Amino acid sequence: MNTRDLQYFAMLVKLKNYTQVAKYFNVSQPSITQAIRRLEQEFDTKLVRKDRVHRDEMITRSGQLLYEKALAINKKIDITHQEIARSDQRQIKFGLPPIIGKMYISHIIGNLSKQLLQRIKIVSVGSHELLSELQAGKIDIAMLGSIAPIDQNGIFAELITARPFSIIVSADHPLAKKKEVSFQDLTNEIFINYDQQYVHKAAFQAYSTYAQINPQTAIYKVPNVSWIKELVRQNKGISLMVKDAVKDEPGIVALDIKDPIPEKFFISLATREDYILSDDEQQLITKLKEITPVA
Repeated sequence: MNTRDLQYFAMLVKLKNYTQVAKYFNVSQPSITQAIRRLEQEFDTKLVRKDRVHRDEMITRSGQLLYEKALAINKKIDITHQEIARSDQRQIKFGLPPIIGKMYISHIIGNLSKQLLQRIKIVSVGSHELLSELQAGKIDIAMLGSIAPIDQNGIFAELITARPFSIIVSADHPLAKKKEVSFQDLTNEIFINYDQQYVHKAAFQAYSTYAQINPQTAIYKVPNVSWIKELVRQNKGISLMVKDAVKDEPGIVALDIKDPIPEKFFISLATREDYILSDDEQQLITKLKEITPVA
């Protein structure tokens, strides 16, 4: 079977127009027609109705079944192309969220050989986005943050550690004199919150729901965690952050959270379940597992 035929067929189901499919792939219309015929011969069934009255009815039941499988096959092929290209280049695409990077990058660099470091290309965005990139084959290994152990189809994730959240405030904020605080005490505070790609947003919502409060959130559209820290440092608001991520940060004080809910920042090493690690990637994972969690 020609896998290109499956790509043509999947696009035909989507567009329901032979001419548009041919234009999309920059081929002749007869090429699309022949591809559909080959698939019908392969599966000994009719995939497309020739006597259709409405375009919405052009795909048969057999065609609908093949379409779902074709999408999965096409995705696997696309991922395989990416994996092989990186393998040929001996490149390791490694996802490292900004907060986890802050906590671990010095340990990572200190524990890896120069040769291995030269092959690693770090992608640094939020954990939600990294998980999507891992599923799509754009990266092969990632350290991910979450508020619960990762349980995603097609992803193998091994828990490395779980770290506490804290409330971070400016050293000039009245709360800076405290060592701990409950969320209910923060009703009137302005929080500098995160966008959806950071797991902190879910943790913030969990604490707020437990305390039965609806805190004010500042309308800042900041691109990364460093900006959140800077706004907190300048006393423009307070925020929720993994305690380790603000260790030794001048002008910022981290307060323990008294609320007795089991919210933790879980850090996991993740790969695709069917991905075959190279020797270099296996060495990277082994070294990452040896890193002692931040005290």
